[in-house]
Amino acid sequence: WLPESTFWLRRARAAGAFEVPGQGTSVASTPVVLAVTEPVARRSGWPRRPPTWKSLIGPKATKVKVGLPDPAVDPAGVGALLGVRALAAGERDPGGAVAGTLRRLAGRTFSPGGTAAALPPSGGLPGKAEAVATTEQAVLGHNALAGADKLVAAYPEVAVPSLDLPYVVLPAARDAVRDAAAGFLTDLLASASREVLTGYGFRTAAGYPPAVPRDRRLSPDVREPVPLPGEETVTEALTGWSGVQRSARILTVLDISGSMAARVPGGGTRLDATLAAAREGAGLLLDNSELGIWVFATKVDGDRDYREILPVRPLRAQRAAVAQRLAEVKVKPKGGTGLYDTTLAAYRDARRHWTPGRINLVLVMTDGRNEDTDSIGRGKFLTELKALQDPRRPLPVVFIGLGPDVDPDELNAIAKVTGGQVFRTAQPKGMRQIFFSALADLSCLPPECRR
Repeated sequence: WLPESTFWLRRARAAGAFEVPGQGTSVASTPVVLAVTEPVARRSGWPRRPPTWKSLIGPKATKVKVGLPDPAVDPAGVGALLGVRALAAGERDPGGAVAGTLRRLAGRTFSPGGTAAALPPSGGLPGKAEAVATTEQAVLGHNALAGADKLVAAYPEVAVPSLDLPYVVLPAARDAVRDAAAGFLTDLLASASREVLTGYGFRTAAGYPPAVPRDRRLSPDVREPVPLPGEETVTEALTGWSGVQRSARILTVLDISGSMAARVPGGGTRLDATLAAAREGAGLLLDNSELGIWVFATKVDGDRDYREILPVRPLRAQRAAVAQRLAEVKVKPKGGTGLYDTTLAAYRDARRHWTPGRINLVLVMTDGRNEDTDSIGRGKFLTELKALQDPRRPLPVVFIGLGPDVDPDELNAIAKVTGGQVFRTAQPKGMRQIFFSALADLSCLPPECRR
């Protein structure tokens, strides 16, 4: 496997592919840069002096509209985040300086379809930006096709991880296949392969540059590749990003027990009100947020109290599916509230698929308390929930309780273990604001608030 960055090796391992090596052999590299339009570069003094990251995304840089590929799914975006942190390190309040910069960047975040796709030869940069985080190789490829709309690369003056193109042989390879893979790596490291890779705009693994035009838009200097920092540092940076971006990974769990058929003021049932809130809640989320839906009662799927009706996936690909699945949800007559088994199963699933760069949470919308006498039991349930906690990977359970039958003590006990919250309302019309308030509180960052 030859991904663009060690970032993807780590992401694969975090998703459960533990057999994937955590690092590989770099066969080429390309630095992360800010691709700047020529008018902005000239205002910065180019070509007499190159534009700097400090002037573009430093704590006091507010004049240039900078776009960012979503760091949760793009290593160039991760590099930009780490660059922002490095630039703010000398400020009196580094955390506040980082948060302020990220808020400015959040308004022009885009979901790339590959780094090169972020730099179309014509039509301007994504989100009407004047600069975007990308790679040197992408800028070189763009300029070769762009005619008059060429870009200038701003190289970081702080340590920003390069894309290192790590080559790994996966454990499933055996015998002759493994031998062939090892032989192919030897070929990739040979001088003939290096010439091919630099011909396509990559640097060597040691940072020696490809041939670049002499127009000062790109640097011919040798740049030793910067390795990706430890996983804890990257996760911390992505967690901070999720706070300002308010992009979420939410597993929503909907109560369909018999009591959800009760009528509510203004017409309709508790389930109708809950489904309306879920639809409006989905509308609050960004397209790159991820949403999945379960329903629960008692014995909804054989002996299980829950059933998945929509897997967790990016909303941009399934907004229509969300509306369709919610329209199909019905109350299970005489069904009880299987709260413990369902919440624990949902939490385990969300923990297995925890994603950096997102507000990860389990959202449970219910009108009652646990009514499953065959369930795990409250004591054991809370013990197992506590064992699943990881402070470095926050995963709160948020409850939205509707109606008078909700047991606040029970829900608060569960939420407290996970760092979550309980919201209650007797009136269905308040559920939309509750959903937004929950998301806003979970994404709060200094200096505006401190948890």
